[in-house]
Amino acid sequence: MRAHRIGGAVLAALLVIIVAAATASATSIGIRITEPSLVTQRGFLRFTETLGAQIICNTTLTKTLITEELVKVRPELVKLGKVMSGRFPAECPAVYLNLPRQLGMGIPGPNPESWDISYLSSNLPEGELNFGILDFQVQLTFGVTVCLYRGVLLGTLSTNGRVLRYIGRFLPLFGGVGCPGVIAVEGTFVNEPAIIYTLLP
Repeated sequence: MRAHRIGGAVLAALLVIIVAAATASATSIGIRITEPSLVTQRGFLRFTETLGAQIICNTTLTKTLITEELVKVRPELVKLGKVMSGRFPAECPAVYLNLPRQLGMGIPGPNPESWDISYLSSNLPEGELNFGILDFQVQLTFGVTVCLYRGVLLGTLSTNGRVLRYIGRFLPLFGGVGCPGVIAVEGTFVNEPAIIYTLLP
């Protein structure tokens, strides 16, 4: 299922916020991901609307990463990879939107940067990497109401490259009758295999 397009101004505003955060807090001059080029992350996402209703589901995402080369930190967004596939269990009232039908086939849309994994900042003393998944899109069903959301999912990758922690706030793709206006998102995942990376001070 493909989500409806919205004006580019909304996504552009999100990107401006992220670029500002990356410029202000970047503490590395570069990142090198040694391996793997393909990684599967398994965990859960919790979607919470303003009145407290929640959707909590296990889920799996598959990502491709830029490996072996030094990715230099710049004032603009720095791409580290892309989310290429994702799935929720059948009983979960959530569906990912605008992902390829097959791994590596086609570009997720509707925008070129949709589902990009981009560098935000790093914590050199702890060795943790902070990143964002841009234009994350999901369909959520609250009761009988189907709602479409998009936003930026902010993530932190642990020093050992194994654990991912996510937070975010999503806005509706368009005004759905009975759909909550803002959705808070959080989750924890484990990478299989672990991501081996180096932050250059």
